[in-house]
Amino acid sequence: MNRSTEIAAPHSPRRARGFTMLETSVVLAITAIAASVAVPVFQRVGCSAARAQSAANLAVLSGAHNMYALDFSDRQLTICPDSLGAYGGNWTTMQAAEGCVPPTLLGNNAAGNPVTIGVNCTGSPGSITSWLEPFSLSFDSMIGGFRLGNVRALNQYVNGRFLDSTFYAPDDVSVSRKVWRRIGEGADFDMSVFKESTYTMSPAAMFDPRVFGDGPGSNYVNPKSFADGYKSPTVSQCQYPALKTRLMEMWCMEGAPTLQNPAFPGGSVPYMANHVYYGRSLAAFYDGSVRIITPRETQQASLRVGGIGLWNKYTPLGSDGYYGDIAADMFAKTSAHFLTNDGIRGRDVIELP
Repeated sequence: MNRSTEIAAPHSPRRARGFTMLETSVVLAITAIAASVAVPVFQRVGCSAARAQSAANLAVLSGAHNMYALDFSDRQLTICPDSLGAYGGNWTTMQAAEGCVPPTLLGNNAAGNPVTIGVNCTGSPGSITSWLEPFSLSFDSMIGGFRLGNVRALNQYVNGRFLDSTFYAPDDVSVSRKVWRRIGEGADFDMSVFKESTYTMSPAAMFDPRVFGDGPGSNYVNPKSFADGYKSPTVSQCQYPALKTRLMEMWCMEGAPTLQNPAFPGGSVPYMANHVYYGRSLAAFYDGSVRIITPRETQQASLRVGGIGLWNKYTPLGSDGYYGDIAADMFAKTSAHFLTNDGIRGRDVIELP
């Protein structure tokens, strides 16, 4: 971890304006309505209070991402330099040409000092860069900026804390009691209980859409192979707002056979959202709607569209996709949200006929 006090906001060179009071009021009103509607709807269909709260969290976070986009010329949250692809994904080469990449602020510790995440600017950047890139396709695909939606650049639109309850589903078994205690105490950031958000951004939607493109050949283009590979697309590039997930619970919150996936050592990693055929995980779509999606639904959607389906099977993660080889049952074979074809321009579900 880089604990430098130098702080940089993502996309700051392109920050065109602050959002107006009218825009802010509209977004906040929409968010409040979404949150107020989500809870009663989920209660009516018999879901627990925890599930209803998680739906409300996603509605609030959707509004926060919308406000971020308003403030940064329609861009999405990212903590990765746009120009990384121009240097073949090599951080050392990029920094030699452009200078040290400013760190990203996570939050302030109990002493009030800023805690940042960044690269080593005096030598090799090291493995920390895997957290800064949107999604690791060759190292550990559980690591990446897609899991750090609670950095200061975004949490300033919520309650200004990395450790804020809005970023965590109340029934997320990966969140320890110690983390919940620090959240309840109003902590901003605490390195001893560092915990990524329950809600992941769609990794595929954080790259240039051509990375997961639906073109000829492999239908996958390494982001290191072209200049804009790591440049986060604008929200307006989303072609199917009601069908493309923006945020989703990382884990299978309902329907998992056990709390933890035995394929992972230590017993601290639950089954993921795509691991259980009838698993029920909440997702927020680009149109602001929040609902449950299941691997069964996304798999049937891929079969209906035919061809290569809705998610990319040609990435370095292979035909099993996102940890598909350690799914809870043999029927769960989907990487919707994580490896969506066409990235932000693609779909994770389809409209029913």
